Amino acid sequence: MIALPAETSAAGFIPSISGLSVCWLFTYVTSMLTLEASWLAKQTQTDKEESDDNNGGGFLSISKMALGIPGEVITAALFWFLLTAIVVAYTAEGGQLIAQIAKEFTDKTTITPTVGSLLFASSFASFAIAGTLRVDIINRIFVLGLVGAFIGIVGNVSPSIQVTNLLSHSDWTAVYPAGISIGILSFGAQNVVPTILEYLDYDPKKTQKAILFGSLVPLFLYSIWEAVFLGIIDVSAVDSNSMDVVNVLGQVGGTAVTDLVELFSICAIGSSMAGASVSLVDFFVDAIEVLAKDKPKSTTGNMLASNNSVEVGTRTIAAIFALAPPVLISKAFPDVFLTALEEAGLLGGVSLYGLLPALCLLSLRSVDNKSEPKAMPGRLGGGETTLFALLTISSALVLPEMIHVGRVLMDKLQ
Repeated sequence: MIALPAETSAAGFIPSISGLSVCWLFTYVTSMLTLEASWLAKQTQTDKEESDDNNGGGFLSISKMALGIPGEVITAALFWFLLTAIVVAYTAEGGQLIAQIAKEFTDKTTITPTVGSLLFASSFASFAIAGTLRVDIINRIFVLGLVGAFIGIVGNVSPSIQVTNLLSHSDWTAVYPAGISIGILSFGAQNVVPTILEYLDYDPKKTQKAILFGSLVPLFLYSIWEAVFLGIIDVSAVDSNSMDVVNVLGQVGGTAVTDLVELFSICAIGSSMAGASVSLVDFFVDAIEVLAKDKPKSTTGNMLASNNSVEVGTRTIAAIFALAPPVLISKAFPDVFLTALEEAGLLGGVSLYGLLPALCLLSLRSVDNKSEPKAMPGRLGGGETTLFALLTISSALVLPEMIHVGRVLMDKLQ
């Protein structure tokens, strides 16, 4: 959310809201397809042991069931890329914030962004090692601060919004790739759809309502956020390709708004980092446990007594694998925040949430038609036409960015 104004200001208000609406539609459609894939996967799980191994129809198990081992490996790789890119972005920006706060308190540079990134990542590593419950408590605190700062900013600066600022600038060519990428990433919640379906006792109609209202609320809030920024700031006076556009709002609104923007930035990055870091650590914990299954088990009687310490040790190792590379990358590229989010949204988000659900459904519906006919109540219409259309649109979004990244890498290697 904090990166939205920086990535969309070059486009202007009307193109930005239109782009966000497209991203919302992409999120809603792909969430509905993910829901159907999860529902079909659950219906076809007749072996209780297999059902337990698949963890109730999560993304990895759906991919494995529909696309086999290659599908599971590709899904795991995309999850790793998406989460790592997000963590890299927030580690870099978190380090910048810590360095800035330290400078404000001491009137001199006492902490470099690199040290700030290390402190930032280490803090969230300790939360992740402690477990999901601890992270949930920390995340609630950040969310409360985020909501309070959001209300304070909107309340303070709304009277200063100028309609001319909203309508005077429109550049539709600036919507893609940056605006679409950050929009898809901002809405992206498809990975929790299987969990919501399970929580609602595998009732697809209740889950459909949760998806609809759960995606419309962010669209409403993001629209307000865009109106506040782009209605106050003269886009031509700031660098629209940097986070300076966020700082300008504080300068326009005065000291109180400056403090609220800083609080909002801290809480937004902290909340996002809390979820992404624990997900990435859990990803590596799962990988370590899968590898450990191939090792012979100890027969010592102390094994049960040491389960807790073994779990802490496993999570510590996982946290090192998960968060050490982002710290190193943020040291090498301290201004990587927006770039990392752009690549995460297009290469990771569209591939994982656009291409894979459509491919899985093509396979699951094919298997389903060969057995007893089943159809999820309220599923999206259009049949295979909808799925192929989504595959075409997703490919059209991803392929140009893949070519661009490939060219950049080739230039750097030469």
